Amino acid sequence: MTIAKDNATAQTLTDARAGRRVLSATSLAHLYHDGATDMHYLLFAIWQQQFGLSMMQIGLLKTLFSGSLAVWQIPAGELGKKFGERKLLIAGTLLLSSALFLYAFSSGIIQLMALIILGGMGASVQHPLASSYISHRFAARQTRLALSTYNFFGDVGKSLIPSAISGLLLIVSWGTSVQVIAALGCVTAAGLRFLLPRKVTGPLSAAPRAAPPAGAAPENALLPEARRKFAFACLCMIGSLDNATRAGTLTFLPFLLAAKGATHAEVGFALTAIFIGGACGKLACGALAPWLGILRTVAVSEALTAGLIIALLFTPLSVSYLLFIPLGIALNGTSSILYGTVAELAKPGQQTRAFSIFYTISLGCGAIMPIAYGALGDHIGIVPALSIVALMLIGVIPLLLPLRIIAK
Repeated sequence: MTIAKDNATAQTLTDARAGRRVLSATSLAHLYHDGATDMHYLLFAIWQQQFGLSMMQIGLLKTLFSGSLAVWQIPAGELGKKFGERKLLIAGTLLLSSALFLYAFSSGIIQLMALIILGGMGASVQHPLASSYISHRFAARQTRLALSTYNFFGDVGKSLIPSAISGLLLIVSWGTSVQVIAALGCVTAAGLRFLLPRKVTGPLSAAPRAAPPAGAAPENALLPEARRKFAFACLCMIGSLDNATRAGTLTFLPFLLAAKGATHAEVGFALTAIFIGGACGKLACGALAPWLGILRTVAVSEALTAGLIIALLFTPLSVSYLLFIPLGIALNGTSSILYGTVAELAKPGQQTRAFSIFYTISLGCGAIMPIAYGALGDHIGIVPALSIVALMLIGVIPLLLPLRIIAK
């Protein structure tokens, strides 16, 4: 009995260490990939001046990166199953880093567009595979907390890497600055190789999920397949609107600030403040959700996002600085709730596919809308265009109703 107990304790400690390594590795991947992705918002403003681009062309660049990222979500999940999620995560990180390194050698917009597509392909592997690693490794009740931690570090990356670029721009060219970030990607790939297990194992302690008490409904028993699919479709639409708003706001906010007289360094500071707010938003929404409820938290954060975007349009630059962190909290905080809900609506054993589908749809909308918003901005101006971006969030409210089946 004592030997069996000691063996069980040792196995639990081993599993806990393995879980920490998986969470550390996936958080590191999220930090680098999200930071390198959102660094583009600052680069867009630089490229506009260097290549003489319109807002629609800037929207096209954003669409190329996000579209490539979105299109490869499902293939990344399937390829991860075939060749190994660990190998694909490392390869994707190296491909993204290689594309960033070559940005500096672009002599024209066509070369830049080709490299942006390659960078999006490299970035595509991170979300579905890292989320799958977590959902397979952690027990059901721990998955949402682990995903929240993973998402928090993504926003840490969004804060650190754009701010690093802003600082580097003061002393070196934008090309050299991006190459420094590419070198960090190689370090990240080495970290993933060391931390990630070669095989995705089951939940902690490899223990099966406990059966429900006698007389209690089993997990997801109240979710008939038709209702589950409809709720998942609504979740994807909410994620799409949320992503489209975030992409549209961050793509064109630098041009709004430039019109108010902000320099490149000040634009970089503004984006950094928003991303810091985003990291705080992950924690804030995570704390609010149990108290306010998942659906109410999403509704409040989206309404606050719309209000703050509108407020930014009509405030002077000096006052706008006070709104950046609150905007980041509202703009980014919702996503951690949505990601955790994906795992709850996924069929057993199909978490990777569910995350791939969710990211494909939501990121795909985030890819398409910037070019539409850019064309709109060229025709009616940046202020009316961003007003429409904010008002699109109203569509989230009715989509929350079908999700009540998992909020009880």
